[in-house]
Amino acid sequence: MADTSAIGENPTLDQFYSHVTSKEPHIRLECFPLLEAYLSDVHNCTDCEDLNGFIKGLLKWIEGSNYRISHNGLRILELLIERLDSYEFEHYLDNVISVTVDRLGDGKDQVREAASQLLLKLMKKFTPQRIWDHLQPLAFENKQFRIKEELQRLIVRTLNDVSGKEKNGDAEGEELLERFGGSAIQLNKLVPLICKLVSDSNGTVRQQAIDTLVEIYRHVGEKVRGDIAKRDIPEAKLKQLYDKFDDVVASGRMIAKITDTTDGTASSSSVVS
Repeated sequence: MADTSAIGENPTLDQFYSHVTSKEPHIRLECFPLLEAYLSDVHNCTDCEDLNGFIKGLLKWIEGSNYRISHNGLRILELLIERLDSYEFEHYLDNVISVTVDRLGDGKDQVREAASQLLLKLMKKFTPQRIWDHLQPLAFENKQFRIKEELQRLIVRTLNDVSGKEKNGDAEGEELLERFGGSAIQLNKLVPLICKLVSDSNGTVRQQAIDTLVEIYRHVGEKVRGDIAKRDIPEAKLKQLYDKFDDVVASGRMIAKITDTTDGTASSSSVVS
């Protein structure tokens, strides 16, 4: 049985291996603060003889029924993503995204938030579109209502983490823009799927779909109005959306420039075409 006392004053990542792969809940819980502190220090080495086994161990944490361990696994994996080069993490991308999406359906708010943060971290490590290409088949027809709700919120966060900080002109915003580039997400792939969720059987999913389309409209402009008119949205819901679009314009909350509303391209983060 692994013993956290075996982790010395000057540990290496390999010294955490037996604790990460342990099936004992108390070992995992005791290991977490030590491993979090280790990975948070950029001077500590991330070399590991069996990185594959290490990440598989963390995925077991995330998949487990203990919400604290699941949350801790997401946090450690987020730190590891931050420290590793993208080519080192490439091999694990499919499994990590699949397991993380499942946790978006968790009953605990802190677990869902940690899962969202991890996915945002992956978007910065790779590109938003690369991650959304993985997320799309897992998201919009999922049987779990929370997953459909949280992934729509993630679209909003993807947009606002770039353009909102660009608008404020802060240093973090400049870094995000450099990471995300001028066209973060191909919204033309996502808007039709969100439109279907406007008529979802779950009320919170329906409301989030409306809120998400309004947020996309803020970023893209009038092209969205024309696009959703082609979709199978009930007339009453369509009118509700148009009214909300008008409210956004009237309140001065639009992000898309006036010129963007005629050609359908967003000024900062997305394109619907």
